[in-house]
Amino acid sequence: MPGQPKDDVVRPDSRRAAGELDTVPAVDLATLGETMAAFVRVELPDRYRLTTAGAESNVATGMAQLGCRTQWWSRLGDDELGGFVRDSLAGHGVEVSVDWDADRPTASCVKELGPTGSRMRYYRTRSAASRLDLLDVAPLVGAARLHLTGVTPALSPEDREVVELLFRERRAVGGTSFDVNYRPTLWAHAEHAASVLVPLARMADAIFIGDDEAQALVGSADADVLADALLTRDGQELVIKRGAGEATLVTPGMRVSVPANRADVVDVTGAGDAFAAGYLAASAWGWDPHGRLRLGHFLASRVVAVTGDIGPPVHPAELARVADSVGQAVPQRREGARR
Repeated sequence: MPGQPKDDVVRPDSRRAAGELDTVPAVDLATLGETMAAFVRVELPDRYRLTTAGAESNVATGMAQLGCRTQWWSRLGDDELGGFVRDSLAGHGVEVSVDWDADRPTASCVKELGPTGSRMRYYRTRSAASRLDLLDVAPLVGAARLHLTGVTPALSPEDREVVELLFRERRAVGGTSFDVNYRPTLWAHAEHAASVLVPLARMADAIFIGDDEAQALVGSADADVLADALLTRDGQELVIKRGAGEATLVTPGMRVSVPANRADVVDVTGAGDAFAAGYLAASAWGWDPHGRLRLGHFLASRVVAVTGDIGPPVHPAELARVADSVGQAVPQRREGARR
């Protein structure tokens, strides 16, 4: 497998967080990708709130809010922002495995909120996470479930190779999910993105794609067209997200749609990640298709109501109400969800 942790830059107090976690197969979900330190302007013009932004860690955090055991694997700069990212994710209940880089920085971004929505400015060139090939990802091959997104292969050729390698190595294991997460600013043009992201999506067991992404990469958001383009074998699941509209699950032999929850929208950033977190948690619990989509909408509706990528903590009673509404059960060991 590519790379090995660079022990000379591993902080002494983070040896356990740098690859000595408990057995990966025991976790409900493992993720791999870049998480940035995000600066969000608050009411005062000279004040910013520091938080985190990362598609994969958002999913891990969302599932942790539901009481799942999750891990996030990545590389961070050996700097103050890197320490903040690590501590913030750990504070949300996510187990963190990090390789610290003394030469490359932790990526950062600035979120600008306006009357028509939010705009992100990224500072991630030559970031530590653009060289995930230097991280020992061998343990992830045996994880029960692994979630990857289309952001990672856009960061560097080396990161793209890692994603491709993990999909190939896990072909017999299964349990992979892939959120297409097409970000136009990370690609030269849509055709290039499609040439990379579509083949990767076809390798996953569960595929998440937004209708806008589907239109840009496949040329259509029609469920039949997308199924023909992305589903290549029995057992695969395709989840089409339509923002404030319904979400549709398509398999080779089934189609189920569930409308989104009503919500007062403040900022939609992170909503897709929250939806994936709810869907994947429900999948891990054995919920039926309707329940999976409903729990996805539940988490997404909480994220769009805040300015950050992470929604408020989920109280066990709230989760129990969602479970009751779809005739499903929350596993006993989840009832003590982190708050």
